[in-house]
Amino acid sequence: MQMQITARRFNADDALKDYVSKKLSKLKRYYDGITEARVVLSDEGTPGSSKSAEVIMRVYQQTLSATGNGVTHQVAIDECVDALRRQLKKYKAKLRSKDKDYHK
Repeated sequence: MQMQITARRFNADDALKDYVSKKLSKLKRYYDGITEARVVLSDEGTPGSSKSAEVIMRVYQQTLSATGNGVTHQVAIDECVDALRRQLKKYKAKLRSKDKDYHK
C-alpha cells in the first residue's frame, strides 16, 4: 500500500508519521486489497484547538474516506481508523455477496 502523509499548518514529527503508518497498516487485516492511502493532518495553530485528520483510501474500484477530530492527532487518526475498519468490513461483505451470486 502506498501511503502519503500531509501536514497542514504544522510540521509532523517522525513519531506521528510512524503512528499513522502503523494504524493504517493494521487495516490490511480486514481487506488486503488496499492500494493507496492519503492522510491529511490539520492543526488550527491556536493553543487548545482541535486537531483533525482525513484519510482517503483507494481499494478495488472504490474510494473510502473518513475524517476525525480530537485533542491530539492520534485521537483523530483513531477515529478515522475505526470508521475505515467498518467501511472495509462492509465493502468486503458486499464483494463476497457479489461473488457468491456470480457463482450460482
